[in-house]
Amino acid sequence: MPDALGVAWIEGHVVPIGEARVPVTDRGFLFADSVFDTIRTYRSRPFLLGDHLDRLRSSALAIDLAVPWSDSDLAGRILQTVEQRGFPGEAAVRVIVTRGDGGFGLAVPEPTVPRLVVLCRPAPLGSPARRAAGINLARPAEGRSKAGSVPSHVKSGAYLANVLALHEGRATGGFEALLTGEDGSWSEATTSNLFAVFGSRVITPGPDAGILPGITRALVMALCRSRGLRVEIRSLWDTDLEAADELFITSSLKEVMAAVTLDHALVGAGVPGPVTRALQAAFDQAVEDIAARDATRLVQVFP
Repeated sequence: MPDALGVAWIEGHVVPIGEARVPVTDRGFLFADSVFDTIRTYRSRPFLLGDHLDRLRSSALAIDLAVPWSDSDLAGRILQTVEQRGFPGEAAVRVIVTRGDGGFGLAVPEPTVPRLVVLCRPAPLGSPARRAAGINLARPAEGRSKAGSVPSHVKSGAYLANVLALHEGRATGGFEALLTGEDGSWSEATTSNLFAVFGSRVITPGPDAGILPGITRALVMALCRSRGLRVEIRSLWDTDLEAADELFITSSLKEVMAAVTLDHALVGAGVPGPVTRALQAAFDQAVEDIAARDATRLVQVFP
């Protein structure tokens, strides 16, 4: 009987997520000593899989975590999991690499035996009503930052700052919540990248602000430039967000989503603006074009 939550590839087998287990001595569980990446399918195929695997490897390299599987091996396990997902429609796939078992001490064991887990669940259905209406974006009073021992560009299991920021944002009625960069500016949202529109200028924070470079972010930046919009990469402060004509966020699962209120105050006219709507349409078309070619790499966020 398929698990309504989805399925998992673990230790060479695809099992219902409810039956998937890792040892409590796994360092990903004990110390968040892990990296991951999230991939959405279109036409039941992982979208821009190569770009996501590049980012997974970049994250692992930054924390000296070995990823002993080739891209072909990883792709095979991902495709096997998607094909055996046991539910209709598109999937959200999370690929997790942990440093494996290592007891309870902090010291990295020698040799390490990394563990691979692939989780596959139904992709969140984009609500046409939410897309048409837009969302409320929250600025947590704590101004939480990811800054710490893990570099900001690493998509690691250490997500507590994101969890707490979203928890506070949801408590105040936010659909998404912002995080601060090392300079105190607003760098990104908890699971999304951030964009502000001023006329024909589109501004998004860059790596210096402490963002996770997004695959969807890179694609949207390319779509902006192809449509004559000027993309600027710089920090965004309260004054920028409050003066913007439009705000929107991007991610693999949220795609392109307008933020029409900021802490419940109107952004622009309080409806998705013309630039955001044009980019939503352009993104939809790009997805169709790329999926039709089954392109595995396009954006090249990482070399």
